[in-house]
Amino acid sequence: MSTELSVAQVLANLEKQLAFHTEQERHHTERETFHREQRAVHAAEMEMVSKHYEAFKATAEGAATVAARTVAAAPPKQEAPAPPVRREPQRPHKLVARLVKELPQGEVFTASKVAAEVNRRYRSELKKPIDRPIASTCLRRMVADGRVRLVQKGTAHIQAVYTKA
Repeated sequence: MSTELSVAQVLANLEKQLAFHTEQERHHTERETFHREQRAVHAAEMEMVSKHYEAFKATAEGAATVAARTVAAAPPKQEAPAPPVRREPQRPHKLVARLVKELPQGEVFTASKVAAEVNRRYRSELKKPIDRPIASTCLRRMVADGRVRLVQKGTAHIQAVYTKA
């Protein structure tokens, strides 16, 4: 132990220590009050959540029991209908020819109507839907073959009108 310290130095050291510990006691007293308040808030929240948890758990268990009973009492599954047979993709001109063949004699049609009807009727046989220009090309070729007759010639803004030959 050092005995070379003067009385003034000892007093100064003790004052510093006293000030430090006084400050720490005050700081921890403030923290204790804060923590006590936070503890009370969390205890109240925990109680409220606990009540809701228990109520929900009781309801969920009852619902699970009812759901399990309903599933067990369900009628046996009927055999699912066979999925429609998907045909090989067809060329658009063959589908347009099939459609025109099925149309009644004397009915008039345009390329837009043919394209829409082919897309509706033969959706499963197409790789992708056909559009009006493709249907128009198919119909012009059918006119050249004599299978379809041109009723009204089309222009840039008005579609041509066709009928079965």
